[in-house]
Amino acid sequence: MNKADKTFIAIVAVLSILLYGSLQYVVRATTSNQKIAVVSYRDEEVLRIDMSRNDKYTVQGTLGEVLIEVKDNRIRVEKETSPLHICSIQGWIEYANVPITCLPNHVVIVIINAVNEHGEDTTVQ
Repeated sequence: MNKADKTFIAIVAVLSILLYGSLQYVVRATTSNQKIAVVSYRDEEVLRIDMSRNDKYTVQGTLGEVLIEVKDNRIRVEKETSPLHICSIQGWIEYANVPITCLPNHVVIVIINAVNEHGEDTTVQ
């Protein structure tokens, strides 16, 4: 490995860190305080969850029931029936447009920004 290779690796590493940081900023900036989780089964909406209320919900999936927990404006799949339990392993999400996908059960959870009474999804102050 020569000096040019090390320089190239350093530049790629710095650019990767900057790209990751900017994407995290955009995800956080586009999420409002009022959020709704949309739970879909086989591409059909089956449940809308207000993220401001701590509660547990059950949705029927292909392989069995999927237990969803909402706590402190975050949501996760607490318990489900699938071979690898990937949707349970994904953990908590709290930002818009970051899905929890449970493919064996055909269940997808996506957080969207709630629309206020004026029909707007964000408020600029």
